[in-house]
Formats: sequence, C-alpha cells, structure tokens
Amino acid sequence: MAISTVVVLACLAVMTKWASGKILEHPSIKKYIAERKAESMADANTTEVVPQKTLSNAADTQESKDYAEEKEDQDEQIISAFQVLNDMTSPGDLDFTNPKLAILMAEMRSRWNYVRNREAELTELETHLTEQLQALHWHTNSLTRNRNELNQLFDGRVNLIRQEEEARLREMAKIYETLLLPDQPDGPAVIQQILRANITQDPALNGKVFQYIAPTNQALIIRTLLSGDTADPELYQNVIQNHRKTMKETVLESK
Repeated sequence: MAISTVVVLACLAVMTKWASGKILEHPSIKKYIAERKAESMADANTTEVVPQKTLSNAADTQESKDYAEEKEDQDEQIISAFQVLNDMTSPGDLDFTNPKLAILMAEMRSRWNYVRNREAELTELETHLTEQLQALHWHTNSLTRNRNELNQLFDGRVNLIRQEEEARLREMAKIYETLLLPDQPDGPAVIQQILRANITQDPALNGKVFQYIAPTNQALIIRTLLSGDTADPELYQNVIQNHRKTMKETVLESK
C-alpha cells in the first residue's frame, strides 16, 4: 500500500513539472513574463527627482505634506464632532468634573482682575501726565511771554538811554560851535581846555561829541590843536581815535 502511494505521488510530481514546462513554453506566457520583467527593470532604473532644498522650500517635507493632507480630514472630524455635540446638548448641560479646571478658572479670573486694575492705573497715570504736560506748556508760554516783555522793556530802556545820551552830546556840540563864533575870540582856547578836562572824566567823550559838530567847526578845532603856541598833539590823537571808534560803532548799529 505504501509503495503504491509513493508511486502515485511521484507520477503526480512528474506530471506537474511537465505541465508547468508546457505552460511556460507557451508564446503568450513568455510574452507576458518578458513585459513584466521590462517594467520591473524600468521601475528600478527610474529615480525620483527630488528638488533642491532652499530656504523657501525647506519646510516642504514628506511628513509636512502628509500632515497637510491629514489635517483637512482631522479638522472636518473635529468640526463634525462639535456640531454633533452642539446638537445633542443645550447650554449648561455639560458638566466638567476635572478638579484642575476650577484652579485654572480662578487663576484666569485673578489674571483678568489684575489686567483691569493695571489698565485703570495706567489710565489714571495717563490723565496725570496729560495734566502735567498742559501745566508745563502753560509755564513755558508764560516764560516766553515774560522773556519777550523783558526784552522789550530792556530795548526800550536802552533806546531811552541812547536818546538821552545823544541829546546831551548834541547839547555839548552846540556849546562848542557857539564858542567858535567870530564874536568869541577866546573860544578855541576854551574848547581846548574843555577837551582836556573831558579826558579825566571819560576818555571817549571828546570823540562822541565831535561827531555832532559841523565839519567846518571840526576843522577849526583840529587846526587849534595842531598849530600855534597852543598845539596839543596828544589831545588831537585822543579826539581823532575815539571819533573813529564812535563812527565804527554807529555803522555796526545801523546794520
């Protein structure tokens, strides 16, 4: 019995091998196998072109692409879940039993109260700073007005002093010119004595008075100081030098 079983199995094996060879030798089967081998070789030789990584596409990875594709589905599921939850419940029906939630809410309430108090303090500080700034502007404007008033007062006093000094100098010049009249034979000598006395009082006084004397009378005084027995070159230099200084000051003030 065992021998017959072995013989049967051997015959089946030989017949299977023979049938497989006949099938593989069929032209259509050979053609199909050749096409499959060609496709597998083409797939093996084909390489996927990977773009070069740059700063602009550094985040474009396969994981990010997969995440982006899955995110839309996840968002839809989340929105759908909330929609279902909203449809199934009414406001106030949900109970939160997590003990940490109360602590979190208390901390958020405390933080919110701090923010509101801080906002009130900053608003008060802003109001105070605005008032201080307005007061500073008022004082600045007041100082500007006071300065302008003082400048005007000072300029007025300076102009008044100049006018009074000019009136005195013109008066002295008239005295000199009166002494130079023909009916005053001792006039030049008297003027020379007055000029000498002025040096002890104010060395620049002679030059100031000299500018208000007529040119003809100036010539008479200069001739008296430079000729004759009464010549006084030192007094002449004093008159001329201070007269030039006075002329320069007058030109600068006019500019």
